[in-house]
Parts: sequence; structure tokens; C-alpha cells
Amino acid sequence: MKIFIAAVILITINLYTIVPLIPRTSEEHVVKNIKHLKKYPWFQEMLSKERYKELIINDTKVRKTIGRFNTGKLNHNKKKGKYRKALQRILHQKTNYLA
Repeated sequence: MKIFIAAVILITINLYTIVPLIPRTSEEHVVKNIKHLKKYPWFQEMLSKERYKELIINDTKVRKTIGRFNTGKLNHNKKKGKYRKALQRILHQKTNYLA
């Protein structure tokens, strides 16, 4: 029984030290990233499609994906392609789910 209690205490302590390290996407991150992404023609093209625009504005999973992007690395072609594919994938999944 003592081992069980010690294990629970150890797990609880670990959770309190690890959970704050998990990044959370805030609405500020999402808005900032969308403003930055609007500079790119591929994102403008996505916004021109009404279904995609609706998802970008309202869908929490899509917005969370956008919020996780590191806009500082968006200027690198490798990351730009990666972010574009990630956003296309989630939008495609969502539109197929809605259809």
C-alpha cells in the first residue's frame, strides 16, 4: 500500500512539472499566424475557397493547427512547404468529413 501511495505522489509531482511545459495555442497565436500567412499566395488561395475560409475562421482543430505554426520559420522554404501541407491535409479531411 505504501508503494502505491508513493507511486501516486510521484506521478502527481511529475504531472505538475511536465504539464506547464506542454505548449498551448492561444487565440493570439492563431490571429498572429493568420496575419503572417496572409502574405503567401497559397494561403490567399485557401482563403478564397468559401469552405476553407469557413473552416479557418470557425473550426477549432484547424485554428489550433494554425496556432502551432512557428511564423519565424515560415520564411524557410522547407518549413513553408511543411506548414502548407499540414494545413491542406486538415482542411481536406474536414471538407471530406462535411461532404
